[in-house]
Amino acid sequence: MKPFTEHTDDQALWAAMRAGDESAFESLYNRYFQILFSYGKKLAAEEIVSDAIQDLFINIWRSRRTLGQAESVRFYLFRSVRREIVRSLKNETRGEDWEDLDENLLPVQMSPETIYAGDEETFEQTEQIRRWLDLLPPRQHEALLLRYYHNLEYAEVAQVLNIKEQTARNLVQKALAILKRVAILLIVGLLLNQ
Repeated sequence: MKPFTEHTDDQALWAAMRAGDESAFESLYNRYFQILFSYGKKLAAEEIVSDAIQDLFINIWRSRRTLGQAESVRFYLFRSVRREIVRSLKNETRGEDWEDLDENLLPVQMSPETIYAGDEETFEQTEQIRRWLDLLPPRQHEALLLRYYHNLEYAEVAQVLNIKEQTARNLVQKALAILKRVAILLIVGLLLNQ
């Protein structure tokens, strides 16, 4: 077995994992669990997300010999965990389209490390941004987070959400337009109250 470090790139880990290297598999799991968990919590409850990630990695290990070399392991994992979460939510809601559900059933939150990081001013700014993000429709919110929080390309955002690339671009642009309007209204309100 080859020793892997935190600097070993995803492609090398993926190739070694496909060849049956358990330490490469473990390195991928440790590298991506928290990232995927943070993303997944924006879609579903923590228990569902944790189970979906576990199921995803079990399936990856079981089918490692038939998996291809992923062009982007990060993108592959994001898309796959989203698919697992959607499958779990559909099973829980007995076939309802989870994206049509009441937004209260799809908790949308910033990660705890983001919320509690920094000083009080940063915390207040983060809370304000979270409130603004909560104003967005769930698909726009998710597309915006995938694009800017997780640094996925538009084509990758589109594939994760199972939509066309132009639709992903439109979702992000509409989200940014809404956030811009909200920010302008807030600034005008602050100026009028002075």
